[in-house]
Amino acid sequence: MKIDLHVHCREYSFCGRSSADEQVQAAMTAGLDALVFADHDHLFPEDHLQTLNKKYAPFKIFSGIEITEYTGEHILVLGVRDASLEFERWNYTDLYHFVQNWGGFLALNHPFRFTSEIEIEYERFLPHAVEAYSNNISPHLQPRILKLAQNIGVNVLSNSDSHHRDDIGRYYNELEKTPETEEELIELLKAGSFSCVAPSHPLR
Repeated sequence: MKIDLHVHCREYSFCGRSSADEQVQAAMTAGLDALVFADHDHLFPEDHLQTLNKKYAPFKIFSGIEITEYTGEHILVLGVRDASLEFERWNYTDLYHFVQNWGGFLALNHPFRFTSEIEIEYERFLPHAVEAYSNNISPHLQPRILKLAQNIGVNVLSNSDSHHRDDIGRYYNELEKTPETEEELIELLKAGSFSCVAPSHPLR
């Protein structure tokens, strides 16, 4: 299964420029099999998710959230549907434990994009993965991100971080199996049962 784990839409991200329908249609046209809406500090409504899955089946749409942690890092969270994710000012350590208690998945999105140093305790509280490839990660940062992931022993992700439909399709992850549920998706991601696909990085 080809899946993009980091997609925004204009309904729920202030910076989104394409609608949820447009993003799904673009992903289907690009040959992807699934995507995750991970909007900024906003959970994708369950009823909207169900509507999209029914409308575009067998294409799969999952939901997550991109948390802006108080030092400025962006953290991808999957498998947690709790309103406190939208309203609390999270620090990384508290967010890590919260996600762990839910059995969710946590990844560090586009590190070094906004800050030259990472101030969170990621070496003590390991994320499940680090996003190393996307439309919004400069090639010169990739070696540093890959070294970070290697040093802490976690997998890397390739996601579009798309805010517009034209950005979807070049960055994605190839899962070894097709998950039917969010729980199965998280299980595959935690197990590292996937490869990254990116323009300068065909398969890993």
